[in-house]
Order: sequence, then structure tokens, then C-alpha cells
Amino acid sequence: MFSRTVSSLFAGIAIVAAIAIAAVGFLRGTYAAGGSDSSCYALMARAFASGTLQPSSALESQVPWPDASRTFAPGGFVPSQSKPAAAAPVCAPGFSLLIAPMAALGGPDALFSATPIAGALLVWLAFLAGRALAGPLAGAMSATLVATSPIVLFQVVQPMNDITTAALWMAVYVAVLFRRPGLAGACCGLALLVRPNLLPLALVSGVFVLTDRIPEPKALNPEPKALSPKPGVAFCLAALPSAVAVLYLNARLYGGPLRSGYGQLGNLFSLANIPTNAARYSGWLIQTETPLILLGVLAPLVVDGHRRRPASLALCLIAATAAIYLAYTPFDDWSYLRFLLPAITLLLVLASAAATILMLRGGGKVGVFVVLFGMAVFGLNGVRLARERFAFDMQALEQRYRSAGVAARDRLPADAAILTTWDSGAIRFHARKEAIVWEALDPAWLDRALEWLSQHGHQPFILVESWEEPRFRERFAARSAIGKLDWPPKYEVDRVVRIYDPADRARYQRGDKFVTEYLWPLRTR
Repeated sequence: MFSRTVSSLFAGIAIVAAIAIAAVGFLRGTYAAGGSDSSCYALMARAFASGTLQPSSALESQVPWPDASRTFAPGGFVPSQSKPAAAAPVCAPGFSLLIAPMAALGGPDALFSATPIAGALLVWLAFLAGRALAGPLAGAMSATLVATSPIVLFQVVQPMNDITTAALWMAVYVAVLFRRPGLAGACCGLALLVRPNLLPLALVSGVFVLTDRIPEPKALNPEPKALSPKPGVAFCLAALPSAVAVLYLNARLYGGPLRSGYGQLGNLFSLANIPTNAARYSGWLIQTETPLILLGVLAPLVVDGHRRRPASLALCLIAATAAIYLAYTPFDDWSYLRFLLPAITLLLVLASAAATILMLRGGGKVGVFVVLFGMAVFGLNGVRLARERFAFDMQALEQRYRSAGVAARDRLPADAAILTTWDSGAIRFHARKEAIVWEALDPAWLDRALEWLSQHGHQPFILVESWEEPRFRERFAARSAIGKLDWPPKYEVDRVVRIYDPADRARYQRGDKFVTEYLWPLRTR
């Protein structure tokens, strides 16, 4: 229907959308390992890059207090069951393994480039999928809607595995669509490496490859071909190395090939969770993607006959993703739509295909302008909703983690040991210092732990965020004068993080004057 020039224009729209989403990731990225997930991925990537299997502590085997392994497991980690003085990740380690070469070649901070790059790949693959299903205009619309999706914009600025997971499953879908079973299998294996719990999607993809009668999307006479075992064999063999890697990592990190850092499956999945999750996820989906996304369900009914099977494959992958997370532990925040990103991306592609076909059938050339206008309207609305949900403010909100790490690295002694909880991952990654999780320390041991650290050449400091101070006092004040935190902090970082030197308390009690130094480490960079 479209000339080569017009088709190239639509491809250009997709390229601009891919570059734009990458730019958002790079310019608005948090570049911080702070929360449990981000510190887990970052610390594991650095460990892999340095040739070790998991982070470890030189102090853990030396300290005298009970449950020492718990106090040396930073956010996102639990004590290792297989290696003394090491911590095992709660998160699946595959994403960290995938980005470890970036950290090895470009330094630890290079790993923060992975998500923006994956975001660009996700948008371009959405274009390829939409174009194959309904033409270049549908591809452009798919790319635009994915690039402006609030949940995509929210996650592309964070160093987590959600965008990469969605990009890999979209790569699987596109490879199946273009009848490249070996490539589909390789991408499927990588997708399982990054997030193993999405195994049902691999089974769905494998069944479609095994029963493959999908003709070449660009074939002049798209006649179905006879079934052959070769595509299925190629798919499975290509996925096998990554599947073996998943089992190996689980065995080494958690003590068994079918174990994970999340605990028993029975504690995570329950049919009783389905009503709650169905109501929440459907509500969040309509609020952020608008009812337009529901058009995707109609795609198999409106696309051309030889494209119905790949459209049905997309719906099956969407259903498999939904089935997994509807039974998963409920969460009460819209950002957990990130779990459904593989399904949301496919649903946006299907909705774009259905909308484009219906508009072109009913309006001809006018329909083209209607689709382009709709792309602009829905795209701008997505950006507006993302802004309202703080997608472009995450850098400022998460900056305290990196600031705390930089301040501890630059202002505290090289051999300092820092008692911290919420910022434990940041201290380990950004400051490269020993972090002791005070929330896991026996309250009766605070004074003795501080004394032992001082005597053994590790000057202790206490690092808490302002909201953590009451919890620290509640835990330790009854057993320790230090636990009262009743003297001025040595440093206050970004007006949120406070660093206390326990040795300052005695001097403060004697009447010595103390002035807290206020630091904004990243403002001067």
C-alpha cells in the first residue's frame, strides 16, 4: 500500500522513538545501586566481572557477634548457604551475568548503560513486530506507543532487569515471526537466564516453533509449509546453554538447581492472589495505557489470514505472562506493572496492528492521518502520565544512594566499617567499603561491635537516612548510649543521609563544639 519512501518515513519514526527512549534512559537514569533490586544486580555484575561468583566480606569470618552472616548481607542479598563469608542474591543472577562484560570493559558504572540500550532495542523490535503483522504504519505506531508507555519510561531509567526481560521476549517473538528458530531459541535462553520464572513463555514459544507453518512475512505467495522437526531442534539446542547456566548458577548459589533466592514457590504463588491482582493490574493498565490497549485482543480477528497465527502466538504469550503474575504475591503500587512488561509490549503491538488495519479499511488515506494523529495524542498522553508518576524524577529521588556512597568513599577512612541498613548496597557498590546491616545486629552487641571494629583497625561509622533514625534508636537506645544518636552527625548528605562517628559522642558530651558538614557530592560533578 505504501511506497518505499513512505515506508522509510515510518521506519524513521521508529528509529527516532528508539533513540528517544535510550536518551531518556541515559539522561534521566539513576546511575545508583541503592534499592534491594538495583544493588543486587549491580553487586552481582561487579562480582562476575571480577571473576567471582558472588560478593563476599573479608570481615565476616573474623567478627565475634552472633548471626554475623546476616549483618554482612547487603540489601538484595541473604547469607550464602554454600560459601562462607559470602552473600547470595535474592534476585535472579542472570541479568548480572549478562551485563558483567560491560562492567569488566568499562568499569562498574558502565553496567548502567544496559537498560537504556535494551529500551532502544525493545522499541525497534516492537516496530518490526508491528510491521510484520500489519505494515510499516502499524510498526511506527507500535514503536511510538511502546516508547511513550508510562511503565517503560519509568523502568528505562532504573538499573533493573525489567526492560531487558521485555526486549528479550520481544526478540523471541520477532525471531519466531520471521522463522528464525535458532535465533528465537538463543533469545529465549537468555530471557530465561534473566528471569527464569517466565518458563511458561518458553514452552508456548517452543510449541509454536514445533508446529511451525508460519510463512515468510515478506513472501509473495505466503503458503504454509509442511511441519518439520528441524526448527524445534534448532530452537531447543540454541536455548540449551542458557538453561544449563541457570541450573548451574542456582546450584552454586542456592544449593540446588531448582532453588532460587526468592524462597519456596508455595510462599510466592497462590490462586487466592488472583482476584486481588486481577483488579489491581487491570486498573493500572487501563489508567496508564488507556483502553486503546484492549484493541490488541481483536488483532487475530482483523489481521490478514496468514498473520493470524503469529497474532495468536502474541496473545498466548500475553496470557502466559498474566497467568504467572496474577497468582504472584500482590503489590500495592502501579510500578509493579513492570512484571507484565513482556505482555504489555506485545499487547501494544497488537493494539497498533488492529487500530491501523481498522482505520485503513474504513478511511483509506484519511485513515493514515487518523493513525498518525492518534500516535501523537496517545504518545503525548503517555509522556504526561509518566511525568505525573515521577518517571522523570527518579534520578533525583534515587540520587541519595549514590551520594551516600560517594561521600563515604571520599570522606571516610579507607578501612572504615559502616553500620547501615537501607544504604548497605550503595556503600558496598559505590563506596567499596564494608557495610554492616545494623537491623540484623543483636541490640546487645552494638557497643561491643563498635569496640571490636575500632580495636581491629576498622573505624566504625553509623549511616542512616533521616527516616531510619527513630528505628535505630528504638532498636538500640535501651541497651546502648550510642544507640540514642543524641549528638550531631559528622556529615549530612543531600539533606537525607546522616553519617555519625560514634567517637564524637564522648567529645560532644564534654562540651566540645561540633558542626555538621552538609554535602551534595553530585552537584559539583
